Amino acid sequence: MSPKKGREVICGVHATLAALARGPVRVKRLFIAPGRKGELGTKAREMAQEEGISVDEIPTGRLDELAGSRQHQGMAVEVHPTPILTLDAFLEVLPLEKPPILLLDGIQDPRNLGAILRTAAALGAGGALWPKDSAAELTSSVAKAAAGAIESLPLACVTNMSRAVEAVKKAGYWAIAGDPEGEVVLGSGDALPLPAALVLGSEGKGVRRLVRKNCDIGVRIPLSGGIVSSLNVSVAAGILLCEIVSQAAKSNIIHGVPKKDNPDFAKA
Repeated sequence: MSPKKGREVICGVHATLAALARGPVRVKRLFIAPGRKGELGTKAREMAQEEGISVDEIPTGRLDELAGSRQHQGMAVEVHPTPILTLDAFLEVLPLEKPPILLLDGIQDPRNLGAILRTAAALGAGGALWPKDSAAELTSSVAKAAAGAIESLPLACVTNMSRAVEAVKKAGYWAIAGDPEGEVVLGSGDALPLPAALVLGSEGKGVRRLVRKNCDIGVRIPLSGGIVSSLNVSVAAGILLCEIVSQAAKSNIIHGVPKKDNPDFAKA
């Protein structure tokens, strides 16, 4: 996550604070600009000091170099390598309740990948995976856009997305592809099969043919038919994931757990 080989740096306020919350098992040191004062700057310094993590105040120009850009918001952390799981390990750590998971088939833009991970974490997704090739790498830009999500979500890289779809189906998930020609129209009243593995494709080409073939169904977001004919993939991810979570909450299955056994509905 850094331009310097062998050093992984995460920048941005939310990403930095989320990493610091994990303590020295995750963070090696905090870099902070002298001008980064105020509540958040103080909080970052205090969190590091409480955990025995060294705090280095460095000029903004030096912070630019470490972060690989000027979009660091005055702070960054050097971290131990971000855990990236194999497919088997990913499936093993998924919650028994089976919240939705995401299979990202070749997202190219780091900011889109980060935004999707942020939404996934916010809506309670169980994890995300993507291919090792032909996809954005987990860079500092991704971590910043994810706003701390990479610290809580299980993440995996796979060599074959089609096989990954088959594996999550065998693990009990329904593979639902985001597809502009999908047979299910979002908002039509049709129920989506749960628990769900949401499959999303690249910004330009969408879900690849062989990956789409292995999915159980495709779902499309109805558009007005005006000048705008498509949605940014991170926006589409948020809409589709929100619908999946909403339908789960209204059904007899809440993240894979029968409503009567789910603590959120114990008083229902």
